[in-house]
Amino acid sequence: MRIAFDLDGTVVPMSAGQFPALPSRWPWRAVFRERLRDDTITLMRELRGQGHEVWIYTSSLRPIGYIRLWFLSCRVSLSGVINAETARKAAPSAGHRASKFPPAFGIDLLVDDSAGVELEGRQFGFSVVRVDPGDHRWASKVREAVRHATGK
Repeated sequence: MRIAFDLDGTVVPMSAGQFPALPSRWPWRAVFRERLRDDTITLMRELRGQGHEVWIYTSSLRPIGYIRLWFLSCRVSLSGVINAETARKAAPSAGHRASKFPPAFGIDLLVDDSAGVELEGRQFGFSVVRVDPGDHRWASKVREAVRHATGK
């Protein structure tokens, strides 16, 4: 199963204190100042260990190489990265009007904090598990959605 995670507001806090997050390990914290939500690394490693592909799907303009290296510094190998530029290039061929369209990239499940993306998932027929920034059990919610989708 191909599972994509949004960054901002989902696994990266938009403001200090939005949700618990851990700094990057030394010496990487000098390069990657952004922090990842608690349980992000554990969850992504677990999903990869179960044979799933872990992707990032962000509307930001962060360079793909930066995102890949950032996650590698956390010992998470990403199967793919979609940023705003990649998504824009795919949009004409996808023939959709959603802000994100995971099927254009073969993504089976999108993890996102946006109610709008969740609504677009229902409207355009793609699976979204919406995680609230205040939900301390967000990783369990993702695990349950994966179990439900795979029947395991």
